[in-house]
Amino acid sequence: MELLKKIKYQIAFIFFLILLLTVYVNAYANDKADSPLSIPVIKNTVAPLLKIDGLEFKDLNKNGKLDPYEDWRLSPEERSEDLLSRMTIEEKVAQMVHLTLFEPQESWFSDLNVGFALVYTYLMEGPLQAAEATNEFQKLSESSRLGIPVIFSMDSVNGASWVHGATIFPDQLGLAATGDVNLVKQLADLQREEMLAIGVRMSLSPVADLATEPRWGRFQECFGEESSQAAGMVVAAIEGLHNGEELNPESVLACVKHFPGAGPQKEGKDGSPLVFDEDSLEMHLSVFKRAIEAGVAAIMPYGYSTVPFLGGDAIEKTAHESSAVMKGLLRDKLGFKGLIQTDWGMHHVVSALSGADVLGGAGPRQIQKLAEELPVEKVDESARRILNVKFKMGLFENPYVNPEKAVQVLGSEKNKTLALKAASKSLTLIKDKGVPALTDKNLIIAGKLAEDVEALSSGWKAPDSPGRSILQVLQEKAGADKVAYIADDTSRLDEIDCDNSIAIVVIGEETCTHEPAWGSKNLEFPAEQMELVRKLNSKGVPIVTVVLLGRPYVMTELVELSDAVIIAYRPGVSMGAEAIASALFGESPLDGKLPMQLPRSMEQVESQREDLSGDIDDPLFDRGFGLDVDSFGTVAE
Repeated sequence: MELLKKIKYQIAFIFFLILLLTVYVNAYANDKADSPLSIPVIKNTVAPLLKIDGLEFKDLNKNGKLDPYEDWRLSPEERSEDLLSRMTIEEKVAQMVHLTLFEPQESWFSDLNVGFALVYTYLMEGPLQAAEATNEFQKLSESSRLGIPVIFSMDSVNGASWVHGATIFPDQLGLAATGDVNLVKQLADLQREEMLAIGVRMSLSPVADLATEPRWGRFQECFGEESSQAAGMVVAAIEGLHNGEELNPESVLACVKHFPGAGPQKEGKDGSPLVFDEDSLEMHLSVFKRAIEAGVAAIMPYGYSTVPFLGGDAIEKTAHESSAVMKGLLRDKLGFKGLIQTDWGMHHVVSALSGADVLGGAGPRQIQKLAEELPVEKVDESARRILNVKFKMGLFENPYVNPEKAVQVLGSEKNKTLALKAASKSLTLIKDKGVPALTDKNLIIAGKLAEDVEALSSGWKAPDSPGRSILQVLQEKAGADKVAYIADDTSRLDEIDCDNSIAIVVIGEETCTHEPAWGSKNLEFPAEQMELVRKLNSKGVPIVTVVLLGRPYVMTELVELSDAVIIAYRPGVSMGAEAIASALFGESPLDGKLPMQLPRSMEQVESQREDLSGDIDDPLFDRGFGLDVDSFGTVAE
């Protein structure tokens, strides 16, 4: 009996050991699967493959052996140090160059092995061509002496907007009107998906500037004037682009701009000195602080404005050439450890000496000059940061994309549906006197912007991007036989049966970037636009005014003369017109909220401070205003 008991105990003990071993093995396997040492996807074109212990590695320097920087089992930091030790000063400097792909030369990649390239309009033909082009340039980079991949970037504040066929969603001001932080993250993830598909791994976005100066042309690129809302949306955009808290092989590198906050342009003129005092500077910096806490990997100082309040060289030098801005404030005070990416400029040696790592607008011809004039320690510091980013993003193992997949991803129905949702949620109704439903009504569509597709987005996109105009969509929805269109010729109203019609007037500024269409001194509607509204009002036609708004306009008379006013911001060329038409026909709710104040007069604008938010006393409409309507055309007068 004792022997039997002993055998039972031994069997139980053995089973216990087996159970412990199983738990340990599973835990170890799960830990390995989640670790940075998980086996990456390896794709090569020129560099031979090395097979060691059943694993594959790219022989980037083609010397027939596995060097530490080629070994993906090591940390990015270890790999960077090894690669740095093998590079000449010119090769290190080349990594700091961020050139623009206007007419690219093969030697820039195969011989010089430059670090960054802004695609801009070069890849705009379409997804297939864009993906094939980035693959070809990566192949050339892989053929270089050390095989360092290039990072392609895009000035993309509203999607992968420089490629025809990409999904272009509302500019940031419109997204601020949605009040939906999760939606911003979803759109950033959409943008990441489309940029990844064409091999573009850096977005010069999001914009962290506060929209505190109504006259500024880049107001439309900001997440409104309130710092906490803007910060939340900037963080959401970073998380969507980075695909997590840290850079990884599925990330698009986010570059937040424009430090220390380009919103308070003096008198609204872009490129004028930035206006701050001690308190307002902290407010503008608060958005960048949140971005740094969220792990943003790159920050761009503004390339066109000085920052006199900071003193030192910031009095005379623009932010991306100022040591006071980049070293004193961004590095030392805020503790930023990522890449400092300059705006596009000319004085690249000055920028680098003042603290910049990546030099926007630098070209191949500057490499030798930079190598001769920059201290080796500075070059090593910047090159080390750049290489770390590239290793973290998995570019050394696989910088290539599938062109056929790019065609499927960019502008997909799924992505357009999300863009439509964003545009619809942004629309802000600020007046509604009970305009009847448009169904089965005769419509008078007025204003040249009704047929201007480009005006649905800011200028940060490829020209003639695919999309439909407000006029086209309304004609389709109402029936072409029920729509009369006048651009700006009010005499045509005498030929139209105004007694049985509803007017949709589309007004605002044409598409623009730095310099607004009406100039920085004027926020009042042009005479021809207001004449349309006045003439229609005089004929007793119910007027619905749709305002394509890039910055706060003086709308006092417009609101008085209109029966309903909808602020559409820049809703995006992909689905902006569809969102407006859907709302007008009562098919989607209107519940957007103003992300800024609307002034009563230019006198109010001129008396407010450039650097403060919400400082217009008794505005026409305050920030946060917006009527909630489930279905337009159902509100009783």
